[in-house]
Amino acid sequence: MIGVDTNVLARVFLGDDPKQSPLAHKTIVQAARSGGVFVPLLVFVELAWVLGAAPGWEASRVNRALEALLNMEGIEVEGTALARGALSLSTGSVGLADNLIALGAKTCGCSGLLTFDARFAKTGRAELLKA
Repeated sequence: MIGVDTNVLARVFLGDDPKQSPLAHKTIVQAARSGGVFVPLLVFVELAWVLGAAPGWEASRVNRALEALLNMEGIEVEGTALARGALSLSTGSVGLADNLIALGAKTCGCSGLLTFDARFAKTGRAELLKA
């Protein structure tokens, strides 16, 4: 198994570099077929940010790409259940990172989660701190 950095996966999904994109795609496919590809959870989150900042990549398209990554044979995303759960909650104004934070805190047995983000608090997954 080989680990992969965000920039490699970004080239695969965006196809925005004439040299790096085909190389990244070919390498990932070969690695997935042989020993497998490990995607650290931080890379998964970073990929969501990179794709979301790219032209033409609205939230629903980013979520579909991340779901596809989670379902690819030979690809192992760190904390797959946590990533999948957070992605399923990332349909509105609260993104993947916030949902991962909330689920991670819950998984670790935290009684709550504090935030200054009013939108996040409105989901019920965090408690708003008011200054």
